[in-house]
Amino acid sequence: MLNLKITQEQRMAREMARKFCQKEIEPKIEALESGKEPIVPLIQKFLREVQGTTQIETVEDLENWVKEREFITRALVSIEVSKTLPGFSLSLGASLELCLFSILASGTKPQKERYALQLVRGEKIGCWGLTEPEAGSDIRAMKTTYKKDGEHYILNGQKTFITNAPIADIFVIYANGEKGYSAFILEKGMSGLDVSPPFEKMGMTCSPTGAIYMDNVRVSKEQLLGAEGQGLFDAFRVLTNERTVTPCLMIGIMERALESATKYARERIQFGKPIIKFQAVQFLLARIWEKLFASYAFLFLLGEMNEQGLDSTLVASAAKLFTSEAATQAGLDAIQVMGGHGYMREAGVERLVRDAKLMEIGAGASQIQLMILGRKLIESDKLEMNPLFFGPSPFGKTH
Repeated sequence: MLNLKITQEQRMAREMARKFCQKEIEPKIEALESGKEPIVPLIQKFLREVQGTTQIETVEDLENWVKEREFITRALVSIEVSKTLPGFSLSLGASLELCLFSILASGTKPQKERYALQLVRGEKIGCWGLTEPEAGSDIRAMKTTYKKDGEHYILNGQKTFITNAPIADIFVIYANGEKGYSAFILEKGMSGLDVSPPFEKMGMTCSPTGAIYMDNVRVSKEQLLGAEGQGLFDAFRVLTNERTVTPCLMIGIMERALESATKYARERIQFGKPIIKFQAVQFLLARIWEKLFASYAFLFLLGEMNEQGLDSTLVASAAKLFTSEAATQAGLDAIQVMGGHGYMREAGVERLVRDAKLMEIGAGASQIQLMILGRKLIESDKLEMNPLFFGPSPFGKTH
């Protein structure tokens, strides 16, 4: 059972992450967002100083590290990072929660030795390539192909909107072939593998996003990730994991929005008193706090379900849907409280809206999450509504 009583170790982990963010990330936000400061050295420093991953030398060390990274502790650390700079959290998560996770979940021991150890230590940066120009929500429309050629596979196609693609060293790529959808591990520098420059984006600008191009990329059978033809199952497992950790990113944004707006409302004087004394302002702040509490409830429920090995697919979709939309609205409400000052870039809250909006689109748009929930209701008139009574997860524990 998940223990929601915060331990001293968890407090220390959160405080360590907070101090790192205040010292190393906060002063560099503008430089990171503008691209003047590269993000990779900071990711490496975070893994070294906050996560202590440089001490991981073997697959056994890595597996023990994963087991010891208890859900709430990981969530508290992630929230602190997201609260400071969501884009940094996004790139870190793409390398660890997507690329590394997929290798840990489906990879062989040699693959973990070759790729996972470098990823967790920050020696290499990873990305996860599923989305294509014509295959976003409809991933079965994937046009990237693989063809077997003796002891090798030949990959052709294109991926787009891939977080970390321009800076990645290790790529997990999904392709369609004779036996169905399969995943492969590619490496920077392979013949025929290329990436685009970073895209110009609305938000999360410190996190490089780009396209991946494959022109007759030849990989060995040792780079097939998981069983051939099991790619979609593995992809859905990774997507469930991504949706499970999305509340951490969104909670960080909401906390920053609430703190910024509340501080401003206490200091801003109008009609002879701080505007926080006006009920209209209090209501805006209270709505943000309401969404924040509900998002924490989703996070704790997902942690408990994962701990019990329950099927959290539906709850992860609901949590991703609710928290992403809540974070966007929280940012808008914070701007409303702060008025013209909130609309200015120097206040920092308009960035929260631009950053939060991504998660209403990525990892399955809000409408996809609604479809997942709605279709489940069609399947049976005797659905269990209490998620703690759901059956076992088809993926096992996702953390």
